[in-house]
Amino acid sequence: MQRSARSILERLVRIPSPTGGEQAVAEACASLCSDAGLDVVLEEVASGRPNVLARWKVGRGPHLLLTGHLDTVPVGEGWTRDPFGAEVGDGRLYGRGACDMKGGLAAMIGALLDLRRREEEPAGDVTLAAVVGEEEDSAGTRALVARGIHADRAVLAEPTAMRLVVSNRGLLNFRVIVKGVSAHASSPALGRNAVTAAARIALELELIGEELGRRRHPAFGPPSLTVGTIHGGTRPYVVPDRCEIEVDRRINPGETAEQVVVELETAIATARRRLPWLEAEVVAGPDYLAFEIPKNHDLVRSMSSAMAEAGVPRHISAWRAASDAGFLVHGAGIPCVLFGPGDIEQAAHRPDEWIDLDDLDTAQRVFEHLLLSR
Repeated sequence: MQRSARSILERLVRIPSPTGGEQAVAEACASLCSDAGLDVVLEEVASGRPNVLARWKVGRGPHLLLTGHLDTVPVGEGWTRDPFGAEVGDGRLYGRGACDMKGGLAAMIGALLDLRRREEEPAGDVTLAAVVGEEEDSAGTRALVARGIHADRAVLAEPTAMRLVVSNRGLLNFRVIVKGVSAHASSPALGRNAVTAAARIALELELIGEELGRRRHPAFGPPSLTVGTIHGGTRPYVVPDRCEIEVDRRINPGETAEQVVVELETAIATARRRLPWLEAEVVAGPDYLAFEIPKNHDLVRSMSSAMAEAGVPRHISAWRAASDAGFLVHGAGIPCVLFGPGDIEQAAHRPDEWIDLDDLDTAQRVFEHLLLSR
């Protein structure tokens, strides 16, 4: 039997939805759920950018949240197929977002729609949340949490290659803006060189990165700190009065954003001992929180059982990338796992993005079994 997920995915892939342009695909998701008799609301996160919330209330628990993002990265270059054609070949469906992560959303929506069609009720209340903005700043999930989303457990349908992910790393990005005083390069002592000051901070951060290398996590190894860019100055004959460095900090479960800020402040303070005039401003970018739930958690057991019933090997894994799960776990107190069709390493964010259609069908079966399990 061909499950609903296939036709749903074809429809979603044919609608371009780069971050910031999610309106049309949100309306398509809302229409699918509304036509199936679910209670649907659109909640604007920004103008023309709504989250879709579809609810199936049966008056009992546990309340399950199924969630995923509507937006995709831009198309980019190098495609040999129509990125919005939803072409099928060799058991795959091709198109931007097919893997990351309209496939996961389609499997979740398909599970709900096919249960409705068969007149079967889920074991407890269900909310489907299709959110905007994950590819840039997770504006949609942040809005869900800020508005008080509640559930007993959650599944995020990231493309995990059908593995059950119970933890992922977090991510914090920072800009450090160093201010100096310009002068003619023939008299550098009259100025304050922002580039060399920023370089001292970068070297101090490198030492902190080396210290982090000694803190190992059983699933992820050590956290990391990378100074990724440095920009400053205008001409070689002008002492630069401004320089900016950008820092990427990968966070393991158990670490906090506050700890990372202290690291940055320590590096700046150490550099300032050599350059008392040093003035630096730290500007934080979007933060993605690490999460981890025990392998014996009820949600892990329920997902493992649903996978077994659908014929999927029980492979529990960790996710090195960041995701929206940390916001649900830490911000809303909802235990969460990641599971979905598609392989993020092999297919996501690439030309000719694809998803295996057999995995798509199987993922829908997993979600159906989960919905029916108590």
